[in-house]
Amino acid sequence: MTEQTEQIENLLKTLYDTYLTVDPFVITDQLGIEVHYVNFLNNPLGQYFKLMGKPTILMSEKIEFTNKRFFVLAHELHHALAHNEFGSYYTQNDKNRNKIEYEANKFAASVCQFLYIEEFGFDPMTKQDLENHYGLPMDLSEILF
Repeated sequence: MTEQTEQIENLLKTLYDTYLTVDPFVITDQLGIEVHYVNFLNNPLGQYFKLMGKPTILMSEKIEFTNKRFFVLAHELHHALAHNEFGSYYTQNDKNRNKIEYEANKFAASVCQFLYIEEFGFDPMTKQDLENHYGLPMDLSEILF
């Protein structure tokens, strides 16, 4: 197990022990992180930042009523928890930004997997299960499978 994987698993365990769920909507609410749907163009689907010192996540209104909102919110939640010191990932150089984005994707993919187990009581059988239920992009499912 890599150090990064271990850190993500420890963070998920801590979140579950604290909030009795890994549902990113419940966790952001409990942490007082505001979530707003806005009219982004095609990208981004979500963005974390602090607005006047208040942690805030903006998500594209295009995903508000889709299952993809779970993956995107979990991704942004990771930025809020692990990269809180950065005002925005755009301020980082490409190498750091890629590393930070990969970590957030890995966390979000793990949230989707554990949320599936939490909801259904067993591991997802296919990558498609996670895409259908929580919007995990198929090209990122290799992170888990």
